[in-house]
Amino acid sequence: MTKARGARAHGALAAGLGSALVLAAALKGAASLGDARAPAPVAPAACAGAAPCAAPTACAELSPAALRGRRIFHHGALASGEPVEGRLGEGGAALRGKAAACAGCHGRSGDGTAEGGVAAPPLTPEQLFSIDRPDGPYTAETLATAVREGRTPAARELHPVMPRYRLDGAQLADLVAYLRCVGRDGDPGVSPEALRLGAALPLTGRFAAAGAAARDVLAASFAEVNAQGGVFRRRLELVVADSGESLDGARATSRLLDQRVFALVGTVWSGDGGGDAAARLAADEVPLVGPLGSGPPAADPGDGVVFHLQPGLDTLARVAVAHLAGAPAPAGAEALLVIHPADPRGDGFLRGARAEALRRGLPAPVSFSFEPGRFDAAAASAAAARLRPRAVLLAGEGDELSRWLAASRPSGGPRPAVYAPASLMPQDPGSLRLAGAARLLLLHPGPFDEAERLGLLSLSSFLERHRIPARHTAFQASAYAAASVLVEALKRAGAHLTRPGLVAALEGLRAFDPGPGPAITFGRNRRVGAYGASLSRVDPSSANVAPLSAWVEVVP
Repeated sequence: MTKARGARAHGALAAGLGSALVLAAALKGAASLGDARAPAPVAPAACAGAAPCAAPTACAELSPAALRGRRIFHHGALASGEPVEGRLGEGGAALRGKAAACAGCHGRSGDGTAEGGVAAPPLTPEQLFSIDRPDGPYTAETLATAVREGRTPAARELHPVMPRYRLDGAQLADLVAYLRCVGRDGDPGVSPEALRLGAALPLTGRFAAAGAAARDVLAASFAEVNAQGGVFRRRLELVVADSGESLDGARATSRLLDQRVFALVGTVWSGDGGGDAAARLAADEVPLVGPLGSGPPAADPGDGVVFHLQPGLDTLARVAVAHLAGAPAPAGAEALLVIHPADPRGDGFLRGARAEALRRGLPAPVSFSFEPGRFDAAAASAAAARLRPRAVLLAGEGDELSRWLAASRPSGGPRPAVYAPASLMPQDPGSLRLAGAARLLLLHPGPFDEAERLGLLSLSSFLERHRIPARHTAFQASAYAAASVLVEALKRAGAHLTRPGLVAALEGLRAFDPGPGPAITFGRNRRVGAYGASLSRVDPSSANVAPLSAWVEVVP
């Protein structure tokens, strides 16, 4: 079975430029953007002005101004969070945000690229500030003219695909501060010898054993990498912050950022509690790979720095509808009933069901929502009795499924199938017997196939090799997969490691096998690694859970 799984859309530049040019490659002086030739590199000693070519050590830790400038360069975003705005030539197409990011055409290290037959020359300090430039070195003033008006120091017009930008004096100063370090800048937690990675995990309180199990797997994974020489000769160092009773991890994450970790891996996270951690992750561009503990996301956010390994709740609902569509419908039972909490995750579950029903020509599902933590199973059962649905899709965060099973005993006639995330599966024998009688189908975020069997064997061998007891295996498997994905992305990101470079490497993963769990594919507009699920059922005679279907993939 294939586990393979976006496309780059570029709006105004779709005719062949690829990603939009930001700071005109035309800043190359005599060889403007319309000339495919790039000027020869010059030695740092040939730079002029007030320390225009900062030494690499001076760029190891960027100034606040340079950090703001890096956001403009890499993301087309201002310090306020507002998108950078520009226009292609006089009266040309408008660009905003990422479409106007310098790195899109000049490269993340400012080395220059060539896309669509147009050369985007280097923007490194040696190129911009060289005294050997035919037009002379750029200054803050001439850079401002080039960026805003599209003219070189010699007053020549830059190529029309060089955007003309709306940046004020302070924003231009930030960009120039970063241009003095582009290609040499370092991120927190990175040194030639080591890379500091963080994980917020519960090490005290109710979830301490699960947190310790995940910590041990992460530490052992990095120890194996270090024993083989590290990643580009950098030793991986794990810093763990205790999230205590919380499975949110936001406050512990803030402490890790204060300790200057480069990225986060296998950390407990929901993203919506405990202060400004989510805002800090986004503002500082800190990648978080494989969050644990919070369950699947409501839906794929499309962008950002949090990379989820498991499918979202919207995907689980879509798989349920896809599976249902392949079975014959009982006479007079066409409707689908979606029972869900009235919160972002529950709303995502409903949206997924509605989207897949529309795609397959099924009637729009009926919604029964409840306030989180206040599920009225009797009212939900009464609503189902009135509707007589073909199937019920149920989502929640606790014992909603067990309560539904107890409240919806048969009253004669065929019973609708019930689809629910496997995380809600009851554990007590009585509820399992009811589940068998209720035609319960469980949605699993991982596959039931040979690749998964081998992945679990790999994890078992890993645990045995490092003398780690097999316990809280869901946490251990998730931590193992998160470490695997992160290490692979670090290798692809290259020796000059930056957070934007790691994000780009993660976006480039296609059908990567992390061990346990589904194959992982990310993209520029995709932050959930798998779009599918497997199904199991509870046998009514034995109350045992058995696989029902292999991996069911849905279109993103």
